[in-house]
Amino acid sequence: MDLPAILGQRNVQQAAGLLRSYYTRKLTSGHVRTGAFFDTWAGGGDAPDAVNRLTADDLVAVTLLGEDIKGPAALGLLGTYAAPVAELLEQIPADLDMADVPPQDYIRVYGRNSAAWRLWDVVRGYAGGQWRMGAAKTSKLLARKRPRLIPIWDPVLARTADLDTSLTYWEEWHRLLTADDGALVRRLGSVQDAADLPVRISALRAMDVILWMDAKQRSYRS
Repeated sequence: MDLPAILGQRNVQQAAGLLRSYYTRKLTSGHVRTGAFFDTWAGGGDAPDAVNRLTADDLVAVTLLGEDIKGPAALGLLGTYAAPVAELLEQIPADLDMADVPPQDYIRVYGRNSAAWRLWDVVRGYAGGQWRMGAAKTSKLLARKRPRLIPIWDPVLARTADLDTSLTYWEEWHRLLTADDGALVRRLGSVQDAADLPVRISALRAMDVILWMDAKQRSYRS
C-alpha cells in the first residue's frame, strides 16, 4: 500500500481542513456529525474506569459511527464473553502507539497469537459467539478501546487507501507509520495543530477521519 496523497506533506492544510470540518462543521440538522463524539463519549473507551472492560457506552459510541450492534452481539460481549474480553484487554497496552511498536515486536503485539488478534476474533464472533460481526464494526470497537494502537477498517477508507483486506491492514498501516522514522505521525500531529480541534485525538483516529472525509469529498465531485 502506498501513502494516500491526502496524507502527504503538500496536503497538510487540506487535511487539517477536513479534520476540522468533521469535528466542528454543523450539518443541515444544525448539529455536528455524531461521529465527532465517538472519541469522547462517556469519557472515551480508554478512560481509567473502563479501559480494560467493554461497556454499553462503547457500543453506543460505535453507533455514533453509523454502525448497528445487533442484540446477540451486545448480549454476548457484555455478558457471556465479558470476562474473556476483559482478560484480553488487560494484555493490550492502552498507552502504546502503533508507530512506537518496533518492527521486531510487531508479531508480539499484532500477530495471530497476540491478545489483539484474539480479541478481534472474540468480538467478531469467531471464538464461539452466537453472532457474526463484520470487520468494520469489529475494528471500531477495538479502536474505541485502544485508539492509539488499533486503526479503524471501513469500506470507504479501504477504497481510498487501496487496502485489499482487513487481514493485513494492521501490518500495512504499521509499515507506513513507522517509515522514515515516524514522518507520517509527525505530519498527523502538524495536521491536528493546524486543525485546532476541540480535543486532541490519536494519530490513528486523525488518519481515519482525514481519509474518510477525503473519500467522501471526492465522491461528491465525481
